[in-house]
Formats: sequence, C-alpha cells, structure tokens
Amino acid sequence: MKNWVSILIIVILILIVVAIGVFAFTILKKDTPTTDTTDVAEELIQPTMTISKEVTENGVIITVEAVAGGEDEISSIELPDETSIVADTTTYEVNKNGDYTFTAFSTNGESCTETVTVSELEEVSSKNPYMPKGFKEVGGEPDSGYVIEDDFGNQYVWVPVESGKLTRDTMLNTEYEETDSGATALVNSVAQYYGFYIARFEASQFEKDGKIVAASMAGKTPWTAINSLDAISYSVASAGDFGYEDCQTALISSFAWDTVLEWVNNKYTNYSSNTNYGNYSGTVYPSGYTEQDNVNNICDLAGNVREWTTEIYKETQTKKNRDEENTISRVVRGGSATASRTPAAHTGYPESMTDPYWGFRMVLFK
Repeated sequence: MKNWVSILIIVILILIVVAIGVFAFTILKKDTPTTDTTDVAEELIQPTMTISKEVTENGVIITVEAVAGGEDEISSIELPDETSIVADTTTYEVNKNGDYTFTAFSTNGESCTETVTVSELEEVSSKNPYMPKGFKEVGGEPDSGYVIEDDFGNQYVWVPVESGKLTRDTMLNTEYEETDSGATALVNSVAQYYGFYIARFEASQFEKDGKIVAASMAGKTPWTAINSLDAISYSVASAGDFGYEDCQTALISSFAWDTVLEWVNNKYTNYSSNTNYGNYSGTVYPSGYTEQDNVNNICDLAGNVREWTTEIYKETQTKKNRDEENTISRVVRGGSATASRTPAAHTGYPESMTDPYWGFRMVLFK
C-alpha cells in the first residue's frame, strides 16, 4: 500500500513539472522576437493611379497619372489598346462612349488596374456629324445640308448615310469597276461614322506655300482641262496641303456620287434624272453661281463642268480600238456648260484625256 501511494505521488509531480514547462515555453515564445517571412512581401507596395477626363469638340481626353510607393518608380502604363507607354503620366483620346482600362506597372513588379467610363459623348449617327479638326460650322442641318469650313475657306457638306452603307448604281454592271483605295477607305469610314463630307464646290486652284493645290471654295472658277490621274492625285493631297490632322480627302467615287444623288432626290424629286437644274449656257461660271443648281447646299452637281470620278469603265474588246487595248478609262459624271446631261449621266473616257469643260470634286472623311 505504501508503494502504491509513492508511485501516485511521483506521477502527480511529473504532471505538475510538465505543465509548468509548457506554460513557461508559451510565455517565452510570446516574448521571443521572430523573423517574419512576410516582411519582404509587405514592402512591395502597389502603385496607384489618378484618372481624369476632359471633353473636347472631338472627343474625350483621358489623363492618367501613376504613383509608385516608397523608393519604387513607375516603369510603364498600359493603355486600353494594349500599347505601353514608358512614363508615369499619359493622355489617351477617345471618340466613343465605353469603358477604358489602364494598368500601371511599378519597378518592384507590382501593378494596379483602373477602368474609367466615358459616357459624355453623343452617339455617332447620320444626324450627328463629326467635326474635323480645324473646321467650324457654317450652317445648315444634317439631313438637308450641314456645311463646315476650314480656316482657308474650303467648304464641305455632310452627306448622311443612316444605314452606314453607300450606294453604287453600277454595282452589277461588269463594264464598270471601282477599285480606288480612296473609294474603299470611304466605304469603311461611312460604316463607322454614318456619313461623309462632299466638297460644296467644284474643285478650283489655290496657291498655298508657293504651290497650286486643290480647293473647295465659293466663287472660284472650276479647275478644268485636267486628266483623271492628276485629279486623283491633287484630291488626295489636298488634306495634307491644308494641314488636316484627323481626316483625309479623295476624288469623288461612284459610291459617293450615287449616294449623294439618292439623298438629294429625297428633297428634289427626280433631280438626278433631268436637266432642269444645271448650267448648260455654254459658259463655265464660278462654282456656286448657278442658283438653281444649289441642292442641299451642294453646288453644280448637274452642270457647269462634267466631273471625273475614280470609277473605271471597262469597254468590251468589240467596242475598243486596237490602239486603245491598254488604255484605262475613267467615268465622267453629270453635264457641263456645253453638254446638257443629267446629274446621273456617266461616260467613260481615257484617264489621260482632258477637256476645257471637265473638272472634278473632292470628298472628305475620317
């Protein structure tokens, strides 16, 4: 009996010692400094971004300013179009409503992403013409002849295309072809902006910086005796000659001509198919002189001078002379002071041919 009591006492003492040891270990662990493996991670501070918006006449300018933490620096900013700018601040211009996402990267490998919503812009439509940089509003309404003008006096008229699709009357006629790059660019632009600008006046010569350039100005004598190749070249160059930044110019195409006539016909019944409007007097007047041929604020589509287009006329071999087998013909539209033709009239002539009663007209688009 005495041995059993001794053993019990020993076991109790052992348990007491173990309990005291555990308690002491716990206290010591709390007081002992430890190395926190997360310290390094906590030092990797994420960058931050400040985003602001400014509404302009051409869209919205988004300004992004990124700041890195501590001694780190911003290495780059990724723009919504996935291009990267090596800077800590940048601007990004948009012309459509929507969400635009930016990501800033720090030299420590951290990044932050912010999305800004642009909702301030009017929706693009045929009734909401865009205003090219350097132009101002002259007057008129989008559905009946909205006119804009640059600092030099060049005037263009908005042609609304509600469907976003241009018209071409010879689309199914294999004798006609439209392959000009300007015509293709116009088709793509209209699909996005639901309209384009046509020169209000027949093209005239204008001296700028010591050279002759193509213009669309009131009261100027049309530029005639010019072949189609030169008309194309001068039309394309006009935007650059006048310093346009966000739009281009081109010689009017079959798409543009037929679309304009379809639009004008909505207000002036059968305008395209009669000779009641144009100047067929025998004398070429300054563009805009003939009052009855001012339709939807566009002057001289019917008469005054016939106008080159980019459309190609492919004569069949039976119609061609052998000497002209390699000659490309371009289409001339409308009538002139000496040719009583309807605005819709189109005839193919060798592209190198000139005539004192033939001129041209430009279009302007993004």
